[in-house]
Amino acid sequence: MAIWGADVQSLRELGNKLQRGSEEIRNTKSQLTSAVQGVDWKGPDAEAFKNDWNGEHTAALSKVIQALDEAGRKAKSNAQAQESTSNAH
Repeated sequence: MAIWGADVQSLRELGNKLQRGSEEIRNTKSQLTSAVQGVDWKGPDAEAFKNDWNGEHTAALSKVIQALDEAGRKAKSNAQAQESTSNAH
């Protein structure tokens, strides 16, 4: 019979790292958006680039941010569940 479980502290640390990564990407996205908007660039290529950034690129980064944050919450939730199960025995 296999025993299932996790090192609760390691799992919590993983959750924290994932959420910190989410926050780092959120901050970087904000800084890059400011840089894109602040660059002195006019014309159709500039507009196309800025539209791509504000559309598909920031949307993709937002999905990564959300996925990392959710993964971090799940890892910490699993750590709590593991700890509760272990303490019940």
